[in-house]
Amino acid sequence: MAYQESSAAWLEFALKMAGEAVNQVGKTSQKAGAQVVETRDSTTGSYRYWDTETLRIDKDIEGYYIEQLAEHGIDAFVLSEEVGSLKIEPRTAPEIALDRPIYFVSDPFDGSLLYKRNIPAFWYSALAIYTRPEKPEFAEPLAAVVINLASRLTHYCDAKQSFEGTLDSWGRIDKPMAIKPNSTKELSDSFLETYLMKPHYMYPTAEQFKFLFNKVKFILPNGGPCGFCDVASGRIDVYFAYKQPHTDIYPGIAIAEKAGCAISTFEGQPVKFGDDVERRFNIICTANKTLHEKVLKLLQDHKITDTHGL
Repeated sequence: MAYQESSAAWLEFALKMAGEAVNQVGKTSQKAGAQVVETRDSTTGSYRYWDTETLRIDKDIEGYYIEQLAEHGIDAFVLSEEVGSLKIEPRTAPEIALDRPIYFVSDPFDGSLLYKRNIPAFWYSALAIYTRPEKPEFAEPLAAVVINLASRLTHYCDAKQSFEGTLDSWGRIDKPMAIKPNSTKELSDSFLETYLMKPHYMYPTAEQFKFLFNKVKFILPNGGPCGFCDVASGRIDVYFAYKQPHTDIYPGIAIAEKAGCAISTFEGQPVKFGDDVERRFNIICTANKTLHEKVLKLLQDHKITDTHGL
């Protein structure tokens, strides 16, 4: 079958869903949204064993995304934080521009613990639509959206370019602007981002990578999909994605890639798509190749591998 080459329809579809995610947050009281509706296995080594609670807001947004895929007849294989892996059963025939098999990757609400305490910072919803070839490693992004659910600032990409703007409730972007990373070349001038908010991450990360963190100018202790977007938009120079989950990687990495960032594993290898939703990753995303090589050299000197800590 010959598929439509344009990704415009996929981006429009993704932006409309992200707009509704903001609406879900707005119309749900924080007390109701913060209710724990599911718990995960807390056994050490199991999936997200250090973070066992699923909030209502997580499930509501994820459920909306899944419902939209089915309602629009999308042949989708979902890879999402709460549901894990799920094959969508389409309820109708899709419009021509959306008639192809896809992977739908989502972190419906990144920042749940901050939301639970009503701290309106680092609340994001992230989603990405990838092609679904016979071999997953050959999948390519068609569209991706990472939206700040408090401010509506949105980073997004189609198959060619990345942008930012403010998203309204109907999925329309106000004043879209193409984005590009910084020209920072020295680690001593660099702003680095890495996830440090949970003790599970903070202590081992700070201790093991002190040799890198000591060399930068500033550290933002956040991560997830917005870490890639922060580099893509020039706000951050290095995103150090250590042991990050599948659903936090693929929405953001698409936007960073289309913005022209340098991206690799800790050993300098390309990051390929995968459909194992429980897999974790060690990835570096930097503003340019010069800075990237300096980070890689430090990791090599300290014998850090792609599988370090995983």
